[in-house]
Amino acid sequence: MCLDFTLASSVLAASDMSGYLAGALAILAAAAGLGFIIFVHELGHFLVAKACGVKCDKFMIGFDIGGYKIGKQVGETYYGIGILPLGGYVRMMGQNDDPRMSAEQIRESEATTGDEGVETKEIKGPDGKMHQVDARSYIAKTVPQRMAIISAGVVMNVIFAFIFALIAFRVGVPSIPCIVGSTDPGAPAWQAGWRANDVILRIDNIENPWFEQLQSEVTLSGEDEPVEFEIEKAETGEIETYSIQPSRKRKLAQIGIGNPWSLDLLDEDPTRKFTPAAKVSDKIPGGSHVVAVNGQPVETWRDLQGKLATSAAEPISLTLQPKAKKAKDAKPEPVEVTIDANPAEYVGLVMKMGPITAVQDDSPAAEAGLKAGDTIVAINGTPVGMVDESTVGWDPRTLAARLDKMGRSGESVELTVLRGSDKENKASTETLNVPLRSADWYEIPLSEKSPTSAPSLGIAYYLLNEVAGVVPGSPAAEADIEPGDRLSTVKLVIDKEYEKEYAGFKEPFELTDDKLAWAFILANSIQDTPPGSKLELELLRGESEKAKKLKVSVDIVTDNDTHIPQRGITLMPIERIRIGKTFGEQVSMAMSETQHALTSVYRFLYRIINREIDPRLLGGPITIAKASYLQALDGPGRLLLFLTLISANLAVVNFLPIPVLDGGHMVFLTWEGIFRRPPVDWIAGALNLAGLAFIICLMLFVFGLDLGLIPRNL
Repeated sequence: MCLDFTLASSVLAASDMSGYLAGALAILAAAAGLGFIIFVHELGHFLVAKACGVKCDKFMIGFDIGGYKIGKQVGETYYGIGILPLGGYVRMMGQNDDPRMSAEQIRESEATTGDEGVETKEIKGPDGKMHQVDARSYIAKTVPQRMAIISAGVVMNVIFAFIFALIAFRVGVPSIPCIVGSTDPGAPAWQAGWRANDVILRIDNIENPWFEQLQSEVTLSGEDEPVEFEIEKAETGEIETYSIQPSRKRKLAQIGIGNPWSLDLLDEDPTRKFTPAAKVSDKIPGGSHVVAVNGQPVETWRDLQGKLATSAAEPISLTLQPKAKKAKDAKPEPVEVTIDANPAEYVGLVMKMGPITAVQDDSPAAEAGLKAGDTIVAINGTPVGMVDESTVGWDPRTLAARLDKMGRSGESVELTVLRGSDKENKASTETLNVPLRSADWYEIPLSEKSPTSAPSLGIAYYLLNEVAGVVPGSPAAEADIEPGDRLSTVKLVIDKEYEKEYAGFKEPFELTDDKLAWAFILANSIQDTPPGSKLELELLRGESEKAKKLKVSVDIVTDNDTHIPQRGITLMPIERIRIGKTFGEQVSMAMSETQHALTSVYRFLYRIINREIDPRLLGGPITIAKASYLQALDGPGRLLLFLTLISANLAVVNFLPIPVLDGGHMVFLTWEGIFRRPPVDWIAGALNLAGLAFIICLMLFVFGLDLGLIPRNL
């Protein structure tokens, strides 16, 4: 991968016994946390039922399918753990989740009325007849009592969501602050002109938000509801307000910003393999701090990015401050290391440049009048693409690097732009003179659906899947790839010697009209690959209906005329501890977090029903278990805050008015409270079957997502 600055992986090293222990403890902590959420839910039902005098036969965590369980009888109640860990239940006398079983519930409660010392009570059944039942049965209790029993599980989940958050903010929660690390070309944040180290001070009504809140607020925004941001600009220190409509091109609302980065290298693996930094990795101390580049101090990631961008074609000298082994030890002497330039890797394909997809606000392109939909066909009179079979004009692949170099020299360019629809014979050609800006930063696509960009101009554009030409003497030329061929699939092939050391896409990556991922593949997938790496390409040649499929293998080679800014050092993200200094502050933070968790669930469900959020964002038990494990690896604070969210989820979902859930039971009890009798069996039974069918379909759907049987394609 070409991305230099990636989050520290939570994957455990197979040879690291301390890693095994940490992983085992994280699994236990995650399992205990999720089990405890189920436990307190069922405990709520159990305690209130006992307080109301209901006889409870079973208290189960998990379902004892086929009778498989472990437990013990204590008094009149059997306490156990079932084999299927997908929930739990409390079995009460005369209570059944299926309203069609009301007659059986009455018979069960009537069966004990002849026993010595059994107190009885007269109730009205769904048929309107009066029945004498055991006073300790569930159905013998008043409607308010049964409502209290049913709602107690949800109430306990809300209470413990708050308790989890309270403890979390007491021990401290490692969190990523809302600072811009990078922007995705063409995305709303990029269009607004946000830069690295800009600080987000407010998101709508949330002051001083964290990155997690940014993600949730953007995801849960409405299609026609812009999100208001207050930003402190890193360059000027000024505070500016932006109203941004998140993009929904990926079925998930996004504004397109990446995590903020510190200047601290990872403790382990501070360099990535097969990069210039890896060649001098023995001189780079893990966990060290970057203090200067080429003798000039750097204080932020923005500073470091600027040095990398403006010195891409030259070796750079990094001054690193190693960490002291112990807090009381004196700081070690700084270390200086020289890292070579990083030549770009390519295969020799010159792809057709697509129309401009976005223009950045206040950029040279915007001031010159360039618009989304315009296509740049020539620069300074030279065509974009191939001039002829042997001459490459302005290659869209290297366009940004060439323009950035010119921009730093204060040059202008003459752009020949095709504007309008060529298919409707309404296209016109315009010539624009654009003074380039000096871009002391670089931009790379953050996902396979992202375009590439030219920072000195302020435009984003795609590299289309159609071949415009090939570089003479390149691997693509040797493979007889021709202009007009269209890329269909791409697969990265790594020499077996390096497979375990390199993570790339191992399955063929499909390219279609809506998957213009060549820019992402160039910037991320093929850069810094091991020796002997190849791309297996499937191409279409000829008219669409009669297109011929071709499969070729091309070597990935070095382009010594083009360089990428990244050198292969791996930085840690900026992370701060959210902690309440006083008990009052901890309570306030916990209440705010619990409220946010509860309302977020309702907002998420509303957006799904309103078709503004793709239901493939849902996750089932497997996804929850995986997420719990990863949160547990990050410490107790992170796990506890995650349990706050899950407990709030369980509370909200359980109280939805769906038969078979607690909320459905509350609807039936409300009916009984109004009409003084339970709903008739056939109506209650039909509603219950519909609710059960919905829950089963939902479970099958989320399990399908968890297991990859249903592709998310987000």
